[in-house]
Amino acid sequence: MAELNWQGKSKEMFQKLIEGSPKPFRAMTEKKMLEGLAKKAADAGSVTEDMVVEVVKEITTKPFIAMAIKSIEPLMTSK
Repeated sequence: MAELNWQGKSKEMFQKLIEGSPKPFRAMTEKKMLEGLAKKAADAGSVTEDMVVEVVKEITTKPFIAMAIKSIEPLMTSK
């Protein structure tokens, strides 16, 4: 996997989401998020805050999406 270039506060958002995941699911969450972000970032490798939100919506089970988004809202700078 190419090295990701984190834009804005995308790295902080990513880390907060991993920390907020239940311990038994953290490794799986991190792996799925990194895979999704790598796909979206493509060859340029630039990860934006919007990409983090998109991946959260794609990989998070429906009942937990709002809670996950709410946890990273204070970090968002692009809105």
